[in-house]
Amino acid sequence: MHKLSIRNISIFITILFFLLFFVFLIIGTLSEKAPKINRGVNTIMGEVGISAPEGTKFALQNLSGEIVKLEDFNGKPVVIDFWSSWCGPCIKEAKVLADGYKEWKFRGVEFVGIAIWDENKSIEAFIQNNDIQYEILIDKEGLTAVNFGVIAVPEKFFVKSDGSFAFKINGPLDMKSLDKYINRLLEEGKE
Repeated sequence: MHKLSIRNISIFITILFFLLFFVFLIIGTLSEKAPKINRGVNTIMGEVGISAPEGTKFALQNLSGEIVKLEDFNGKPVVIDFWSSWCGPCIKEAKVLADGYKEWKFRGVEFVGIAIWDENKSIEAFIQNNDIQYEILIDKEGLTAVNFGVIAVPEKFFVKSDGSFAFKINGPLDMKSLDKYINRLLEEGKE
């Protein structure tokens, strides 16, 4: 009888230990002081240092299976947007970029969307839902994103018509900000 009660006590202590461990784990996660992690989506917004070494390029397939290269846009300023269909800020920004392209294509500005870590069906639905008319390329494994130093989505690279990088913006843009950055890109391209 005595052995049974010691066994019961050790089981009770073990269960109590694990319960307390999980309670502290949950409290720590909910704490305001605990770092918040939002994997895959940018938490630092606005202009940041360019992460791609000068001369970084891409050669990716579009949904039709054609290879599109950065060099195909030589002589034109380009906005390269790294995005994913599951990314909340990318969804928020999609109409802005689609409308921005319609406005700026007449001034010779090209847009290229690079869908990373995504599936073709989701990409196709995203394009259709947002009436995207610019080139969308697929980077399923994110290798091009890694070459460009993309950490999370959305990230936009603004490329001058000579192919050099002008600046990089993390996070979604509204139309006013997009227009401001494209005007800046065109001004820097004149220098």
